[in-house]
Amino acid sequence: MEKLSIKTPDDFIALIGHSLGFWPQESLVCVLIDDRRIGGTLRIDLPRPGTNTDHLVEHILRNVGADREATGVVFGIFTSTPWAPGQLRPHEEVMESLTGKLSEQGVMVRDGWLIGETTFTNYLHMGTGAATSHPLEGILSSELNAELVFRGSSIETSPGFRIPVVGRPDLSTEVLRHCFRIEAMNPRAAITRARTLWNKMLDGGGEPTDDEAAELIANLKFITVRDRLLADIPGIDDSMRDLLLGQTKQIPRWQRVDRASEVLFQLYLRTDGRDAAPVLTSLGVIQWWEGHGSKAHQCFERALEADPDYRLAQLTDLLVCQGIVSDWATSRQTAYQPPHIRGPEIGGMGMV
Repeated sequence: MEKLSIKTPDDFIALIGHSLGFWPQESLVCVLIDDRRIGGTLRIDLPRPGTNTDHLVEHILRNVGADREATGVVFGIFTSTPWAPGQLRPHEEVMESLTGKLSEQGVMVRDGWLIGETTFTNYLHMGTGAATSHPLEGILSSELNAELVFRGSSIETSPGFRIPVVGRPDLSTEVLRHCFRIEAMNPRAAITRARTLWNKMLDGGGEPTDDEAAELIANLKFITVRDRLLADIPGIDDSMRDLLLGQTKQIPRWQRVDRASEVLFQLYLRTDGRDAAPVLTSLGVIQWWEGHGSKAHQCFERALEADPDYRLAQLTDLLVCQGIVSDWATSRQTAYQPPHIRGPEIGGMGMV
């Protein structure tokens, strides 16, 4: 297996951005490591001044503990709050608490940086004579960043989806026609027909025709059909409940999941009003499976704007807001990897 090496702090900070898919703001990002291999990436909002940080620390400990192979953590504190030599390190109290409790679990903090708007500084060296700030623009020329960009990766400025603004065909009449047909069918026959079309889309390529899009949008408006189609996305045989909750031991077929996101985006561009809620909620569920809590929350917010009473969006957003992560996202074996890093292993921490 091809191996990409991390040789400098610039490489590691670039990896954080590529792993998340966006440049975090006012965030603590923890990257799990096992000897010289890279594991999962966890991002959480930095605590506000005066808030109790116990919940934050426990949330990190719970997610780190889910990766039984993790032996170390490398972190980045992304903040616009300035720091000058002689000042206390930002968020020093919470970082000391986190470091001590991780050590009790046998997980050591290997390195960390304070990353500002234009520079980054080694957090562990702050307050000593070895503290030196480096220009943040150096990550653009780092070897790892160049390789990941070549593979098709990019770092967005925010965690939001970039949905193009295009003219949407009016499919409301066609969607309603398919809804009437589904209501008149035997439920088992309706599910079978919906799965046939859905699997055709996920296993094939290209964009759905207007009639196929209208039928898929209508299918997602029926709860039993929607849940079955969501459970079909990972392409593995297991109980529907475990599939929806992302807690199977089998590894999802992530390429198929990526394809489902593409199809759902195409459907969203052809929806209007309340019809958008099931599509956006389905996109949010996929983001939750992949461990992208910020993107999932945004999908659920948009779904609830379209239909404030849409129950699945309400319930799943509650999981996200409580910091609950799908089991798939907490296991190194089953966790989602973007297409550009799905092949090579990333390791070789030769940092100083």
